Amino acid sequence: MKKMLLVLGLMIVIGTCLWMFFFNPEKLNPETSAGKTIYYAMITGLGVQDENGRYKYELTSYNEGGNEKKLGFSAGKQLGEGAYVQLYHTLIRGVTYWKEVTFAELPKAVQEQYQQ
Repeated sequence: MKKMLLVLGLMIVIGTCLWMFFFNPEKLNPETSAGKTIYYAMITGLGVQDENGRYKYELTSYNEGGNEKKLGFSAGKQLGEGAYVQLYHTLIRGVTYWKEVTFAELPKAVQEQYQQ
């Protein structure tokens, strides 16, 4: 009986620690960069409109170090050709938030990718 209570108590402690790490309210807010990798992309082509009226984009994106990754996201409006966007990406949920930025706001490594 004591061993069973010890195991149950240990499972509760481990579960609480995991919950505190993964379900931090700051990380769950899509508009904050906490727990997310920030990528930058340039809009190339028109988005494909889905049945919900949202526009889907599949873009080659770059992180602050200039590393490339293909990311997909949707927007409620059609984005302008050549516009730059900042994407907040999580491993499980994908892109959770995007916003338009200017070329000057892009990190130097990303600017170099688009100047080539």
